[in-house]
Amino acid sequence: MLMFLIICFLLCLYIFITIKLYPGNVPVYPGKWPLLGHLNLFSGNGEEVWKTIKTVNRYTTENGNVTVIYFGLIPLYVITDPDDCNTVLSTCMHKPGFMKKFVKQFLGNGLLFGPVSVWKEHRKIVNPTFNQHVLDSFMGIFNNQSRRLVQEWKERVGCGPFDQLFSLEKNTLETICWTTAGIDITGESDFNEDCLKAFRCVIINLCSRVKQPWFLSDWLYEKSIIKKDEDYHVGITHELTDLVLRKRRAEPSEYSNKSDTKFKPFLHRLLDFDNVLLKEKDIKDEMNNIILTGFETSSSILTFTLVLLGTYPEIQEKCYQEIQKIFDQDRDVLKEDLSGLTYLEAVLKETIRYCTVAPLTARVITDDIQLKNTVLRKGHLCIISLYGVLHHPMWGPDVEEYHPERWLDPTRLPKNPNVFGAFGYGRRNCIGKAYAFMTMKVTLAHILRHFKISGNYKNMVIKNHGINKPSNGHEIYIELRNK
Repeated sequence: MLMFLIICFLLCLYIFITIKLYPGNVPVYPGKWPLLGHLNLFSGNGEEVWKTIKTVNRYTTENGNVTVIYFGLIPLYVITDPDDCNTVLSTCMHKPGFMKKFVKQFLGNGLLFGPVSVWKEHRKIVNPTFNQHVLDSFMGIFNNQSRRLVQEWKERVGCGPFDQLFSLEKNTLETICWTTAGIDITGESDFNEDCLKAFRCVIINLCSRVKQPWFLSDWLYEKSIIKKDEDYHVGITHELTDLVLRKRRAEPSEYSNKSDTKFKPFLHRLLDFDNVLLKEKDIKDEMNNIILTGFETSSSILTFTLVLLGTYPEIQEKCYQEIQKIFDQDRDVLKEDLSGLTYLEAVLKETIRYCTVAPLTARVITDDIQLKNTVLRKGHLCIISLYGVLHHPMWGPDVEEYHPERWLDPTRLPKNPNVFGAFGYGRRNCIGKAYAFMTMKVTLAHILRHFKISGNYKNMVIKNHGINKPSNGHEIYIELRNK
């Protein structure tokens, strides 16, 4: 009898909490379990998680662009309409508390997940470091790194398919350290590879923690194997930051005595505020953030782009012909050349749209927000589906097809200005968009000048560990164009 009463009490408590937390007249995604909510749908590996994200996205778009999923007892809005996503990201600055909590050791209070009060202060300091004049000064580094990649890949010619992702990650990691800190770590090859593996392991561990709600408890998490593994690999990633910071302070640079200008590379700018507005940990946090975001996204986009160009040789040929018109010899890419690479830019934009690298972001709803079809209630969490925006029916009937030409014909693009939300919206959007396009265009110009790429996108399997990366089937073949 006592057990029956306990069960009835728990059931009533569950129903009460569920009704109390239910965020209004919004459809709930099917398959919700008692207590667990929809966690069972996200409990698989990265490949299964990506399939679930796409399925939830499709359901949401077909049901008014807003739905609710439950992580345990916690409801989360999911939105896919471009205007709604712009409204939420332009209005709400706060990232969910559990996200900040989970990445605290890894990324601290950096721009990516830091609290709004810290983010505002740091963003003001960092903004000038992405001034076009500063970015133009990186062209020599972009070219040097691209040439190093080409030389490395020449050893792959005639050797069959190879996994280009790791070498692209390593190259972009070295590039981000060289540009943002002025430190050349290309001589630390083994250590750099260890760092890449450590970054990957940390991200996998964080995703594992998200899937297991009992690890919201720090006490339980501290006793887990996942935590021990995270500690070890976070330590390696922080060694990289320490190395870069130590070298920057030890080696004089052309910016060392230029305290009169705010247009300096990233780390130089941060060090101007050392012990003034920024503490040592603040500087390290921001370096950890810029390194992670700098190499992860660019290397993934380049990987997807090369596989797609290998799949569609006619598109690759158009890129090559455009490059040949601009470069009559094997010279460096100049900043003046970038504006002429219009088709290559269209290819990159279409890749970013078609293969969404960062499919989701999240916010806390700080005030009731009126969307097109409903009101989001204050205090709830909201998942903004950037994948949903980039694959919204507004793109037309060929939304699920790869067509770079759409970016060269205004009549083929949606009239809605919010449909290209790959870099987010509002003041807390991605700060490195211009940097990313510059370095990726330079890299592709060098690669396509020297190699003909073959690959098959249809064989690729994608996994999601926070961001999307290929799991397998993304290998490419290369052959020299001018033997």
